[in-house]
Amino acid sequence: SVSPVLPARGTESGCRSPPGLALFSLRRACMILVMAQRPGYLIYQEPPRRPLTARNLEDFALCPQKFLLSFFVSPAQSDRFRGGPAALQRAARAALLACYREGGPAQVPVERLLEAFEAHWDGSLCADSLEEEQLHRQGQEMLRRYHEQHAAAPTRVLAVDQRLEAEIGGHRFVAVADRVDDLGQGTLLLRYRTTRDMPGPKALAKDLSTALLLLVGEAAYQRPAQAAIYALRAGRLVVAEISPAQKRAWEEEIVARAAQVRAARDYPTNVGQHCRVCRCRPLCPAWHPPKPEAEEGRQ
Repeated sequence: SVSPVLPARGTESGCRSPPGLALFSLRRACMILVMAQRPGYLIYQEPPRRPLTARNLEDFALCPQKFLLSFFVSPAQSDRFRGGPAALQRAARAALLACYREGGPAQVPVERLLEAFEAHWDGSLCADSLEEEQLHRQGQEMLRRYHEQHAAAPTRVLAVDQRLEAEIGGHRFVAVADRVDDLGQGTLLLRYRTTRDMPGPKALAKDLSTALLLLVGEAAYQRPAQAAIYALRAGRLVVAEISPAQKRAWEEEIVARAAQVRAARDYPTNVGQHCRVCRCRPLCPAWHPPKPEAEEGRQ
């Protein structure tokens, strides 16, 4: 069963915990969980409750310790770990969101779109000046091409940077759509992507994040939806081809994964090749084991 929750606006960088006490309580609970793995600390029996994201589910399946530690990795730290590609994705996305808040390319001149890109560009994330120059130029080219392709094609946009939340199978989930378009009888839930890879419609249908966006979006708006990405490098819209049977299978899969997360009381590390590109590695006990108590006492 899927229970809708009224949509609420998201943030420019995606799903984020609300500021203030809720975030403090969440991080405090997570810290107790982390400390529980070391001698001399009490075990916190109830994991922190919050709507689950696709990344949460993927992290837990890959490495339960990564799922736990991810609560301590800030958006800025995550971007710094990803480097230049994060700078490109963040700036291009922010520029397009700002553009559509003002009516889209049909209403906003290309110069203003590029100004927004410049305002959100953070070259310090790049490895060196050469990478910064290349990615910055690519971002400008992508946005110029996008504006040219869409300036004469007004779109009825229902929402921009929309945080969507719903209960599915007794578990709460959240996803963010960069843009929600009105298709008449349904909605288009769109995300922008600057990465080099461009999956086709069938490959996109196998993506957990896309499937969760579709399920949560349909519950939130209470009408049929399509989930899609706009590949800015290729200048193409890719709509996921998710059949009714696939949608049911995804719902079962997502609910089963959420049940595993909620039932967990132990968060072991799963060391493997994925550790090389893990944003949580600086905090991971597998790579930075705690010092023996005797050694800590001497310090």
